[in-house]
Amino acid sequence: MNVQSALNAYKETNRSEVEVASPHRLIELTFQDLKRNLLILRRQINDGQKVGGLESSKAIAALEILRSSLNFEEGGEIAANLEQIYVYSLSQLRDILKDDSEHELDSVIAIISSLVDAWTSISDNQKI
Repeated sequence: MNVQSALNAYKETNRSEVEVASPHRLIELTFQDLKRNLLILRRQINDGQKVGGLESSKAIAALEILRSSLNFEEGGEIAANLEQIYVYSLSQLRDILKDDSEHELDSVIAIISSLVDAWTSISDNQKI
């Protein structure tokens, strides 16, 4: 799945908000959707269900969108660190899907949750 088709899937999910959202808000929505889908994967594993399907596809797509949105010229070391996080998270998700086991899902959820909180706080501070 390429980044454009992933972005189109997100647009279909929440079309009206995405159409009017700022770039900052688009990233926030992507983070939130990623976190929601990771938590659904966690619940599937806890319930002994086979993981995969729409939730895993959306989580992978969200990580690819976040990774492709990085600006290394302006972001420097922060962008490089975020890319490492996204690559690690993608690797873990692929291992989870391949082996149908949890691998490091909880660490991915914790890292992404921290990023969601940080990004949302930036957004909230901009509103002040």
